Amino acid sequence: MVIPVPLPGHSFLLVLCGLELSWSCPRHCICYTAPTTVSCQAHNFLSVPEGIPPDSERIFLQNNKIHRLLRGHFSTNTVTLWIYSNNITYIEPSTFQGFSLLEELDLGDNRHLRSLAEDTFHGLSRLNALHLYRCGLSSLPNNIFQGLRNLQYLYLQDNHLKFLQDDTFMDLHNLSHLFLHGNRLWSLNQNTFRGLRALDRLLLHQNQIEWVDQLAFHDLKRLTTLYLFNNSLIELSGQCLDTLPALEYLRLNDNPWSCDCKALSLWEWLKRFRGSTSSVGCQAPADLAGKDLKELRKEDFPNCSPTPNSESRAQTNNLSGTVNPSMNRGVAVGSGGQTHIVSKDQRSTRPGLAAQTPEGLRTVKGECRPSLHCQCLYDFITEHLRVLYTYICFSAFVSHSNGAQITKIRRKTEQKSRR
Repeated sequence: MVIPVPLPGHSFLLVLCGLELSWSCPRHCICYTAPTTVSCQAHNFLSVPEGIPPDSERIFLQNNKIHRLLRGHFSTNTVTLWIYSNNITYIEPSTFQGFSLLEELDLGDNRHLRSLAEDTFHGLSRLNALHLYRCGLSSLPNNIFQGLRNLQYLYLQDNHLKFLQDDTFMDLHNLSHLFLHGNRLWSLNQNTFRGLRALDRLLLHQNQIEWVDQLAFHDLKRLTTLYLFNNSLIELSGQCLDTLPALEYLRLNDNPWSCDCKALSLWEWLKRFRGSTSSVGCQAPADLAGKDLKELRKEDFPNCSPTPNSESRAQTNNLSGTVNPSMNRGVAVGSGGQTHIVSKDQRSTRPGLAAQTPEGLRTVKGECRPSLHCQCLYDFITEHLRVLYTYICFSAFVSHSNGAQITKIRRKTEQKSRR
C-alpha cells in the first residue's frame, strides 16, 4: 500500500513495504502512485507548474489560469491530460509531439483558444477521447484529425464553427460519438461526414442548419442517434434519411418546417420509420401551421407529384401480385412513362434485356434464369446536360409447388454525360 504524506518543500515521503523513498511533486499539487498522478487543479496557476515528474501518467490541471502550452511542459509518458477551464490562448504545434501513449486529452472550456495548428494532434495514435468544447473555434484546419484512427469520442460542441470542410473526419475510422451541437453550422455537404463508418451518435442540434445534402449521411451505416432539433431546417428529404439503416432515435423538433410538397418524401419516410422520433411541427403553409407533419394524411398533400421512392415502391407492389404466364413471351420495359414489350430468349441462362432510349435501342445484360420473369423499368432524367439512366429489374419467381411468389429487386445505374 502506498501512503502519500506531504512534507515541507517539494517532496513526499512514500512508505512502501517498509522502505522510505523520496519523490518530487510540484508545489501546491498532490501526487499519487499506481498510476503515477499529479493533481494541480484549482490553484490559479498562470503557467504549467514546474517539477511534474517525467514518469507521470495522469496530469490534472483543470480550473487554473494557464495561458500557453509549450513543448516540454509534459512528458511523453502521459496517458491522461486534463487542462480544461483555463485561459489557454496558444498551443505550440509540437506540444504533444511523440505522445504515443496519450489516450485522453481534455482542452475544453478554454474560450480564448480560437484556433489550432493543423498538426497539433498528429502522432496521437492511441488517443481515445479529445475534448475541444467551448474553445471559441470558428474553423478547423485541413487534416487536423489526421491519423487519429483510435479516436472514439470527439467533443466540438459550443464553438463558433460555421462550416466543416469536406473529409475533415476522414481518418476517424473508429469514432462512435461526434458532438457538434451549439455551433453556427448552416449546411451539411455530401462529404462532410465521409469516413465515419463506425459513428453511433451524431449531435447537430442548436446550430443554424438550413440545408442538408441528400448524401450527407451516406457513410453513417451504423448511426443510431441523430439530433437535428433547434435548427433552421425548412425541408429534409426522405432519401437523405434512407441512407441511415441503423437509425433508432431522431429529433427534428423546433425547426421551421414547410409542410408542402417539399415535405412529402420526409412524410413518407416518417411513416415507414419504426424508431423514436420527435414531433415535426409545421410552420407553413398557413392552413397546416401548428400541426405535426407525422400526423398529416396523404390528402394534405394535394397536387404533389409522387416522390421517386414512392414510385419505385408502387412498381414493386404491383409486381408482387400474380405473374401473368403470358409474360414468358417477353419483357415489359417502361420508357419515359410508356411500356414496350421486347423479346427475351428463354433458352439463355443470362438473357439480354433491351430498352428503347433517346439514343436508340440499348441492351441491358440481365441475370434472369428461364424460371424467372423479369420486368425492367427504364427512366431517364435530364439535368444540366446530363442523362441518368436507371434500370430497375424486378425478378419474380413462381414456385410450381404452391404458387408462392418471391420478388427480388436488382438495380443497375449507369450515368452518362452529354455535351
